[in-house]
Amino acid sequence: MDTLHVPKSKKKAREEGAIIVYGDEASFRQSPTLHQTWAPINSQPKILSKGQRNSQKIFGAVELYSGKFLYKHKEDNFNYETYVEFLEEVQACFYKKGHRIYLIQDNASYHKKPETYEWFSANRKYIEVFNLPPYCPELNSTERVWHYTRMQATHNRYYDTTKELCDALFLTFSTIQKCPDLINGLLTPFL
Repeated sequence: MDTLHVPKSKKKAREEGAIIVYGDEASFRQSPTLHQTWAPINSQPKILSKGQRNSQKIFGAVELYSGKFLYKHKEDNFNYETYVEFLEEVQACFYKKGHRIYLIQDNASYHKKPETYEWFSANRKYIEVFNLPPYCPELNSTERVWHYTRMQATHNRYYDTTKELCDALFLTFSTIQKCPDLINGLLTPFL
């Protein structure tokens, strides 16, 4: 796996006819967050909270030019096993015969496990992987999707149950999948 040099990789992808896909993972907490609210001076808005630390874990991948989005909800922790399961879905969703996937990912520890490397080696015909430089989330376009999701589904909202949170997240994700134009503008800086 190479560390990403974006212009070189994009040029190589263009020459090869590859599909550029950014992958990432995120946790969405059930406890609410305040974001850009309006209130009179010295009167901070209040949102109910149970003080729970429950969070939902989501893998996501977005194709750079079309905005096609894939997600996978995991109740378990992120680890190499759950990541390889997600990679199988990425391959099934984005691969087109004669057009490999250029998967751009961050440096999560389970991305570098020997078992993950074995999966990438076995699927080299379909996917070539590139790692972003460490601590550079701003270089991953999927982070823009996570931000959009938080704005639409979790900021300034209270969910009494985990199911309510999941329903809001899944509704946002399915809306993105049906209308990729909603996020295409967010992906423009990565083109």
